[in-house]
Amino acid sequence: MQIISAPVLVTNDSQSNLLQPGAVAYDNGIIADIGNSNDIIRKYPGAGLIEYDYGILTPGLINLHHHLYSSFARGWNSRKSPKIFPDILKDIWWRLDEALTLEDIYYSAIIGLCDSVLCGVTGVIDHHSSQKTITDSLSEIARAFDTIGIRGSLCFELSDRGGAQAFEDGIRETFMALKRWPLGGGLISTMIGMHASMTLSDSSLARIADIAEKFDVGCHFHLVEDRCDQDDSLSRYSMRVTERMAKYGILGQKSLAIHGIHLSDAEIKLLKDTGTNLAICARSNQNNAVGAARWWNYDGVNIGIGTDGIGSDLINDARAALYIAHHESGDPTVGFADICSMLLNNNPAIFEKVTGARYGQIATGYPADIILWDYNSPTPVTADNIGGHYLYGLSNCRVDSVWIEGKTILSNGIFTEIDYPSLMARSRELAKKLWSRL
Repeated sequence: MQIISAPVLVTNDSQSNLLQPGAVAYDNGIIADIGNSNDIIRKYPGAGLIEYDYGILTPGLINLHHHLYSSFARGWNSRKSPKIFPDILKDIWWRLDEALTLEDIYYSAIIGLCDSVLCGVTGVIDHHSSQKTITDSLSEIARAFDTIGIRGSLCFELSDRGGAQAFEDGIRETFMALKRWPLGGGLISTMIGMHASMTLSDSSLARIADIAEKFDVGCHFHLVEDRCDQDDSLSRYSMRVTERMAKYGILGQKSLAIHGIHLSDAEIKLLKDTGTNLAICARSNQNNAVGAARWWNYDGVNIGIGTDGIGSDLINDARAALYIAHHESGDPTVGFADICSMLLNNNPAIFEKVTGARYGQIATGYPADIILWDYNSPTPVTADNIGGHYLYGLSNCRVDSVWIEGKTILSNGIFTEIDYPSLMARSRELAKKLWSRL
């Protein structure tokens, strides 16, 4: 038995929610008990004890949508200035992903996962694309997950843009991953990745739907990130994108749609009626000038938050989603409670739906995935105001230590399982070589 104690413990459960001071006791990676620090320490006199006189303990956060392969884009000068989204894809992201080697993929993933841990994120749903280096790409990403010890979900972005052979190679990589990392098989599981409607033919959607049914897993796909996706679907198929996805059985409770910006009322109802999960990515949408998902009007849809590869700072993506709601609605009272619920409740609930892993609380029976933030609040921390401390306090402070299933991943700001400075040095070398190929 091991005990961790701190001045504040945020349980995020329905019973206590917050204890001051609080302690969590866990055994074999599973939480056995929580309570007042003195009570828990007395209750388990033989347990190992880590007792902090500073900071706040919380459950780890979940990022519902990341592109770990984007890590090497930081600082890259593409020498092009695309102004519309299709050109942003072709001139920036598709150039980048088509130049990646297997070593690039591994280092991009491990850098993005380290950044995630340092932002209080202990679970990442990744959406990978490397259309000219497909075979074993997911194995390299899984190796990065295993090296750090973080939990998450893998997928390869199936698309017709690379041609028939690339699509077939992507199918094979997906089959391999589904068999090797099934739902409920450990820290890592697999979804079926897809790009957007505009890069997938009817025959490709039909094959994807067959695989999803065979393995009983969901699809992880981009849904109308830009209006061009909607225009393409209406022009070529005489239906809106969400209707097209519904036609081929892509929607559902285990599926995860991303962005969902240019949606009609009928499409929003389709997401609601099918129980399809939606992850909004406010900072990325603003960066690409593609519009804003008006999520505050998406009544009944299961909505969470992702970062879309524009970094790993999930809390600041939540804050950006709140600000865009204020800006677009003209109402500064809109959405605060909803955003806090997305971050702390919806994200873990959606993660459970798509991966089968119960997560997001410091509560009996849950995995001991715990964050210690070096946070000394100038105002009282209570069960009623914890959302404000996440958005306006924890978003600006340092993650001190991290445990995943009770295993120490980060201690006093230092990674325990890796040589982080050496990793960063090698990453810089690889990024420089990658940029020279672009």
